[in-house]
Amino acid sequence: MNNFHLVVVTACALASPAAARAQSIVHSELTRTTLASSIDAIGRTTLTASVTSERGGGVPGGIVRFVDETTLTVLGWVDVSHPSLVVERLPPGPHRFRANYMGTSNYLPVVVQPSQSAVVVEIIRGTPAVAVSSSDNPSVPGAVVTLTAAIASRDGVPKGAVTFRDGEQVLAAHVGLDRAGRASFTTSELADGARWITAEYEGDTTHAPVTSPRLTLDVGVAHLRSSQLRVDD
Repeated sequence: MNNFHLVVVTACALASPAAARAQSIVHSELTRTTLASSIDAIGRTTLTASVTSERGGGVPGGIVRFVDETTLTVLGWVDVSHPSLVVERLPPGPHRFRANYMGTSNYLPVVVQPSQSAVVVEIIRGTPAVAVSSSDNPSVPGAVVTLTAAIASRDGVPKGAVTFRDGEQVLAAHVGLDRAGRASFTTSELADGARWITAEYEGDTTHAPVTSPRLTLDVGVAHLRSSQLRVDD
């Protein structure tokens, strides 16, 4: 019980010497609550409260309640000794978080008063599905190939752009999505061999950045194998 000061006063009733009694004075301790938040790579939100006495130092006990004032939802309760909460699957958009320390009277004659943090605003972004496809697979060197990225989401049509890559090499950067959430890039300069094609979606205000699974595009390899089979026959 750091930095809490207990005051006990004994009073004697002078009018009646036989009537002496001890009285305890309850001490009210004010508190201050702050809130911090962070969002990890897979969209989980971590809320961490800090509750201190106005005299400095921690409080002896109590519960912290985390609230999302945007959705009017109580996200959870935690003990003040471990005041962190991880929240998943929040709907996309801005969220106003607040931490409420509930106070405690379990340490009489000290009553620890409740307090609440200032609002912390986070923008939650949904995770869309990203797929990349090719107009021709297998293909041959010098042939015209159209690569298409499709971005799908339950939270509306994604906006923004994608970057097409062959391994680490950038084939086309910042190709804008159309109204259906698709982007295409046409080329005839894919190198011979097995190409590892990905589409990197850059995200928007409600959708997080995502990279597609890798598409293996055979340029000349399958054609060569087919020609060898015909020769062997």
